[in-house]
Amino acid sequence: MPGPTLAALLPDGRTPVLLSAHAEDLLGRDAAAIVAYLDARDPAPDVVDVAGTVLRTRRLRRHRAVVRAADRAEMRAGLTALADGVDHPLVTRSTAAGAHADPARIAFVFPGQGSQWPAMGHDAYERLPEYRAEADACAALFTAAGAASPLDYLLAEPSAVTNDFSQVQIQGAQFVHGVALARVWRSAGVVPDITVGHSLGEIGAAYVAGSLTPAVAVDVVIARATLLDRLTGPYRVAVLGITADEARDVIAGTPGWLELSVVNSRSSVAISGDGDAVAAAVRTVGARGSFAKEIEMWFPAHTTALDPMRADLEALLPRGAFTDTAVHVIGSATGGVVAPGTSFADYWYANLRSTVRFDLAVEAAVAAGARIFVEMSAHPALLFAIGDVLDGLDVPDGAVTVVGSGRRDEPVVERLSANLVAVALADPGHRWADALGGRRDALREFPFAPMRSDHLWAAPEPLPPVAGLTVALEHWEPTQAPAPSTVRRVAILGAGELAARLRDAVARLDRTESADPAHADLLVVVAPEVGHDDVAAAVDDLARRVGHGPFAHMDAIGASTRAVWLVTTGGERVTATDPTPSPTHAALAAMHRSVGFEFPEQHFGHLDLPRRNVDADAAVAAMLGDDDVIALRDGRIHRRGMRDVTTQAPPWTRASGILDEVVITGGGGAIGMHYARGLAQRGARRVTLLSRGGADAAVLAGLTEAYGTEFRAPRCDVTDGDRVAAAAIEIGVGAASLVIHAAGTAVVAPHRELTAAAAHDTFAAKVLGLATLITNWPIRSDARILACSSVSGPWGGRGHAVYSAANRLLDVLVAQLRSAGRDATAIRWGLWEGAGIIDASAMEDVERSGLRAMRPDRAVEESLRDHVGDPLVFSADPIRLRAFLGERVTVTENARPPVEDAETRLDATGAFRLALGSVLDLPDDGPLDLDASLLDLGVDSLLALDLRKRLKKATGRTVPLATILGGATATEVIGLLDTPEEGARET
Repeated sequence: MPGPTLAALLPDGRTPVLLSAHAEDLLGRDAAAIVAYLDARDPAPDVVDVAGTVLRTRRLRRHRAVVRAADRAEMRAGLTALADGVDHPLVTRSTAAGAHADPARIAFVFPGQGSQWPAMGHDAYERLPEYRAEADACAALFTAAGAASPLDYLLAEPSAVTNDFSQVQIQGAQFVHGVALARVWRSAGVVPDITVGHSLGEIGAAYVAGSLTPAVAVDVVIARATLLDRLTGPYRVAVLGITADEARDVIAGTPGWLELSVVNSRSSVAISGDGDAVAAAVRTVGARGSFAKEIEMWFPAHTTALDPMRADLEALLPRGAFTDTAVHVIGSATGGVVAPGTSFADYWYANLRSTVRFDLAVEAAVAAGARIFVEMSAHPALLFAIGDVLDGLDVPDGAVTVVGSGRRDEPVVERLSANLVAVALADPGHRWADALGGRRDALREFPFAPMRSDHLWAAPEPLPPVAGLTVALEHWEPTQAPAPSTVRRVAILGAGELAARLRDAVARLDRTESADPAHADLLVVVAPEVGHDDVAAAVDDLARRVGHGPFAHMDAIGASTRAVWLVTTGGERVTATDPTPSPTHAALAAMHRSVGFEFPEQHFGHLDLPRRNVDADAAVAAMLGDDDVIALRDGRIHRRGMRDVTTQAPPWTRASGILDEVVITGGGGAIGMHYARGLAQRGARRVTLLSRGGADAAVLAGLTEAYGTEFRAPRCDVTDGDRVAAAAIEIGVGAASLVIHAAGTAVVAPHRELTAAAAHDTFAAKVLGLATLITNWPIRSDARILACSSVSGPWGGRGHAVYSAANRLLDVLVAQLRSAGRDATAIRWGLWEGAGIIDASAMEDVERSGLRAMRPDRAVEESLRDHVGDPLVFSADPIRLRAFLGERVTVTENARPPVEDAETRLDATGAFRLALGSVLDLPDDGPLDLDASLLDLGVDSLLALDLRKRLKKATGRTVPLATILGGATATEVIGLLDTPEEGARET
């Protein structure tokens, strides 16, 4: 069963309505369309209905936004704000959604002291059951150890002062608050891959990671706090917004005892020492215009004052060592991962004595793949430092999300809910689709999601008139192996030698590690070994597999799953030396692609390996990227694409008598009749139409009268070999000069609703029908064989698992016929006008992907050419089609340039005023002293992060956090925005 999901567990009780689109501007258009839909209905649908409909009917796109709503009024207000492009407290927009090519590893950050206050846990304890449960459990451990309860501090009266409490109560409260918040995040489905601790916070980090038991963690807190209680004296600590070197200069120039105790980032440090000396240093730094503030700590941790006390600490500490855990624990004592087996005595002394290097700890977390940082504190203390460290790293702007868990001036459930949504938006692996599963049906006539900036599909609209056909050939081109920036957790599902070799490769490679399916971010499904290439046997085998659940591996998809890959052997023909594809593996790949459309939150990929001499290391490495279909041949990765060959194939000539004896299977169907008419117009002498129900005699009589073609239409099931042979004898036809195989049926349904009988019927009509005809009907050795396949075979489609597999089996059968010397071609069609194999509803779904209905006369004309290989023939809206396929597609005849809105930007002054006004809630036309420092204007460390983000969006320029909090004036920042970036050229 899937774990808890964010959407079902928001602390404020609201329901998240998720919108997503290919382009950021489309989010507003989509919101406006939904508002119009709501206003047109009385009563309007409720929030759960709208949220559920969006999740059930839409694929998750790159740009995302969430409206948190408790009722219709809140939902409408949030959607209206999103449509108008204005901020709203219940609307969260994505800043990095979809930006992570690799899974976004999550780091929980536990700060040290400095941001705590009495009663800081009261709101969370009252309103968050998971918080309360963890806090009570930890408090019981403190009491059992003979220590004062941390709840005394967490739940104190607001009028209480810190001096009324011991260090055990204060530090115990901060530890409990951090780990209790972590439990709330985890209960909402946000689980850490990494924990980062800052001083005291290292204990919470190790506990939440599973490297310390709860009781041991509490004992370490008590030991540490007891020792520091002995040092309480005329000491103080201050945080300074300067560099470490600048801090050393200040220390050297200040009378009294001072030491550098913390390096948080390039422009944030802490000093400890005598109270008078610390106060003097704060005055010195503040006079320079830089940030300087004393914090509530009365002991000189992380200084030489701890040197004589190592033995005392060891006597207080429990005996033991860090245990191994799947979650990396990164400590600021060393700035790196804490190795399993590290002894408590050594590490916890270093934790208390050494200079805190939080900057190195953040760098180590980023190197380990952290792309989401969540601080576990009542009020953010380290968000600025994290952002400042990221400024100095080679990390793309916007690729990392940094949030807190609360603010002192806000209800905890409000801030926590907003930040939970922000993390879910930034995490490609969040399972939005599970949020409201099983609750009500999707709303009728709900607006379609807009796909590109020049379309708004708030209501169904007719596609533009058909402009022509595109003819394309599948081709494979070499590509480079991906270079992931994070370590992937991989689970290999399957039995046999290949699966075992892939598991060994996962354990061997540097960028992968083995994991069970529940905790893996990459599931690799190894297709079962098949010892034959017989298409008929493949049909029977696949039908049985459908009946017994060939998609059981889908049940292994969990909260951590980012990608699902199918590995086949010989399922594709990639190079000229490859044999014809394995029918079973080709069909399984088609099924896999189609089922993937039912899991929009996961990437579904297909890797095809050679039948022998498989390089397991290269195979695993190839699946670490985000390609859709790739193959490994001769040690190189090949990516599947399409090449437009429209108008390159010459038309058939009639010298060989190709139209003398024509046989059309599925002759009573729409496509069969289109061919009957088209071939009669081209002078066919005799046409035999084979179908179960026969053909329209009146239509055939009319064609005979108009063109002189002789038509025969015996009732015949082409899957029945005896009946096919008997029909040939009964009507006395000669050997066929042209075979058009248009017979087919289809079942379109989610993979869990498929049955063996429905699968076999679909396979039989498409595949066994042609095989039976070739065996039992007289056919000239030089006859042309034209099989009507579908683009669904290589592309797949939602609900098309069996239909796509049937078409791939047909493609393989045609390839086998060519290898046997037959002149055989599979035309992989797009949509036909009028009735087809799939019903009208399924056709509408396909049209939304970009395919347009082809004119039958143009389709028939295009198929009667000397095509090389098996072409894809379709009519399409190129913009929609590219968005649907997510791969390289060239569609020339119907293509048109996308319409892009002209980009307008404010000048630097206007952009700055707008951004600062939004951050500080100032009126647009209010007075603003541009020569005042941003600190004096009220920009603190949290607002600095928001201001920088807004300036980036408005101007495209990134202003360093150190500049914003380093005493810069508004005029200086505007000047920086006006200065061309290094390397930019004037035009």
